[in-house]
Amino acid sequence: MLTCSSMRAAVILSAVLMTVGILLGVAAVATPIAVPTSYLSLLLVLSGAAVLAATFLAALVPGVARRLDECRH
Repeated sequence: MLTCSSMRAAVILSAVLMTVGILLGVAAVATPIAVPTSYLSLLLVLSGAAVLAATFLAALVPGVARRLDECRH
């Protein structure tokens, strides 16, 4: 069940995953183990995008959309 607080938590989790992935990607250039670090960076960025996409698709469900209309912004 998607509520206002779980929607907020999902968006924050997505932002954190993407930010850590980007920072790790920048750091991967300077590390001697660049390939595993780059893979982890890519995995984090893609999982952040997947969480955001899943949250967006869940918010499109009519019953959830009505409930989310009552959220304070």
